Amino acid sequence: MVKMPDPQSDFSVFGDMFYGAVASRLLMSAIDLAVFDHLEQAASAQAVARLLPAHPRNAQLMLDALCALGLLRKSQGQYQNQPPTSEFLVRGKAVYLGHWLQLADESWQDCLGGLTDKIRSGPGQAPPDEHWNAAAYCERFTRAHAATSLAGVARQMAAIVADAPGFDACRRMLDLGGGPGVNAMAVAQANEGLAAVVFDRPEIVAIARGYIDEYGMSARVSTMGGDYLSDDIGGEYDLIMVTDSLYYGDAELDQVLAKCRQALAPGGLLVGVHAVLTEEATQPAKMVLAMLPEALAGQAALPERGFLARAMARHGFAEISSRMALVAGAPMEVNVGRRPAEA
Repeated sequence: MVKMPDPQSDFSVFGDMFYGAVASRLLMSAIDLAVFDHLEQAASAQAVARLLPAHPRNAQLMLDALCALGLLRKSQGQYQNQPPTSEFLVRGKAVYLGHWLQLADESWQDCLGGLTDKIRSGPGQAPPDEHWNAAAYCERFTRAHAATSLAGVARQMAAIVADAPGFDACRRMLDLGGGPGVNAMAVAQANEGLAAVVFDRPEIVAIARGYIDEYGMSARVSTMGGDYLSDDIGGEYDLIMVTDSLYYGDAELDQVLAKCRQALAPGGLLVGVHAVLTEEATQPAKMVLAMLPEALAGQAALPERGFLARAMARHGFAEISSRMALVAGAPMEVNVGRRPAEA
């Protein structure tokens, strides 16, 4: 008689991974169908099916599955949004995240559709208008980024920056690569004496000006358009904030940091907040997976922890400190350094 296997590991982890993909597809289908728009008030599956429109039985199966995911609640056959669903997944809400999720989904679908081939043959050549740095993509990303900032990221970033030593005394700040300007507005609101400049590509700061005007911050937050690798970024700043922007090789990173050091007033602060990898680029799992489509396409890769602190040290920043912080549930490295006061 052959002895039966005696496994020492639990294989359920593989099922969890697989069904996670099912959950993400269900979420995106619900967003594409605008299901959550119709469930601010309780409604039956039949009513939702008529509004979408959708097959009645399949609509009910979808709604039950969304309840299983915690996105809806069901009581006596009536479905209704859970509070986070109502806040973030209903079109027209101030912090609607559907466009952000759809943008991420497009990236993932391109990757997943040919994942095995990409692993075998390499990244290939992306069409210019589909590259992550293309103007059209950057504009869509900027608007999606604004939604996530308004949904809580900006408040968390402001708390991180406000924790820097001497923040309360800062009067002039540059948000380098500041995108839609929402983070800069949040930091300015944390220090009533602070005026901020958002620097980014001209087409991006045009979007930022819209948000700055909408939230009544134009008196304290201005914009400057250009390429910070080659253009002037101003000077005499007490604080330069750089968030999720300095993902360059050492040569370009050194170029930007030299410019930042020159733009800071003596004693001024540089605060950088970036996603990084740890444990030989295998963790955090969320960051490794989030960047996989761009990485496989040869368009982007996250640096390892410590990259910015080392570069800041090369450029003579003093009092350099590094720590990890959670931003929207993702671990980010916070680096703070000071331009030494003039001798």
